[in-house]
Amino acid sequence: MVRKGFWLSLLVAIMISLGLFTLRGFGKDQRLENTQDLAAVSEKIEEVLKNQQDIIERLGDIRSQQDIIRVRASRK
Repeated sequence: MVRKGFWLSLLVAIMISLGLFTLRGFGKDQRLENTQDLAAVSEKIEEVLKNQQDIIERLGDIRSQQDIIRVRASRK
């Protein structure tokens, strides 16, 4: 039961952080002008995707560290 709660809270934290990165990425610059709309939106999408990839890489690192900890704990 504790594991389900942990994974659920981790999933909620990931979703909230992705939402905040998205909102921050789109909300921090000034409003787009008509001539620069496409280029600016493209840059914003690339920035959001890069942030999401960074988060996914961090989660992979966390999972591998958890596996190492579990192996060490099982040896003791």
